[in-house]
Amino acid sequence: MKRTFVRILVLGFLLSILATPSVAYHLGPPSVDNNENPTAIYGCTCHGVGGPLNGQPSDRAIVSVSGVPIQYDIDVTYNFTILVQDANTLAGESGNVAGGFLMSSGDIGIFSWDENEDIRAAVGTPDEDSTERSTSYNISQSDVDDDGQWKIQWTAPSSDVGTVVFHVAGNSINDNDQADEGDYWNVLSFSINAPGTVSNADDIDSLVTRTVSVGTYQNLFVAEITDEQIEQERQVALSSDIFLKGNIYYWTSLVMLILGAVVQREVIERKRGERPPYMASELAYPQMIRFSIIAIVLFYFGVSLKADASSTVLWATSFFCSLWASYGVYRTWLAMNTEPSPDDLM
Repeated sequence: MKRTFVRILVLGFLLSILATPSVAYHLGPPSVDNNENPTAIYGCTCHGVGGPLNGQPSDRAIVSVSGVPIQYDIDVTYNFTILVQDANTLAGESGNVAGGFLMSSGDIGIFSWDENEDIRAAVGTPDEDSTERSTSYNISQSDVDDDGQWKIQWTAPSSDVGTVVFHVAGNSINDNDQADEGDYWNVLSFSINAPGTVSNADDIDSLVTRTVSVGTYQNLFVAEITDEQIEQERQVALSSDIFLKGNIYYWTSLVMLILGAVVQREVIERKRGERPPYMASELAYPQMIRFSIIAIVLFYFGVSLKADASSTVLWATSFFCSLWASYGVYRTWLAMNTEPSPDDLM
């Protein structure tokens, strides 16, 4: 019965690993990146070219915030719309549509949002576990948005605190559950002046809200592209998608074949009353210790790689090898408890 339970546990663990690539983990970026820098200022450095530690920003990612006033009035609430877009998609070619963001006001004022918005207090802030739909700290998406758009409210402070500086990190992603070069991010900074900075007498038009954006002039305003470029991008995206899915199916099939062979051997051994060849305890214990250390180290690497949003292939391989080493401990234990034959005792 104990051995049956072990086999079921091994099978369940492997299946959970195989299922993980199809499950997205999109709870929003943390307030600091892998280098302990503010994400809203330094960007989503685990994504893009150079990730997962030093990913670089891309002008292909267009980040904009509309509804921004020139100056704030005390205790007044303003409606902002955050947009994160892929310039290629805007140009009518193949590109990313999903996205995420992280926004900071330097903990000045109050952010709030409606129930139907996928927004939360950012990971790493004091309010990260709060269920309230408002916070004075950084905010981010609580799940990837399919159109890269969020509507929020910002309530100005109850006193004149001077100019308020905002930072927004926006990430346009290919939504393949990996932080890779197919994601494009950028950072946007803007400020809202203190009350009384601009008077009605100065310029009435300057008091209306505005839209602030980051991106090249070409991407923001021109965005012209030829049919040949569109087809080239489509072919590149298609080949990348086929390569990714092919890898997933190949390695999934291989793991299932290995798992099937292991289970089949276990079943046959039970039916025939067989066990692994006898191993003396003075040899078995050191081997079990070695396998255990390997399993623990590989499991630790797997957890670290997954936490750093590394490639699924890397952390899944670490988990699988850790499980395989654990299975080695189990087989060694069986061999140690096998009834020795006369030849084994000679």
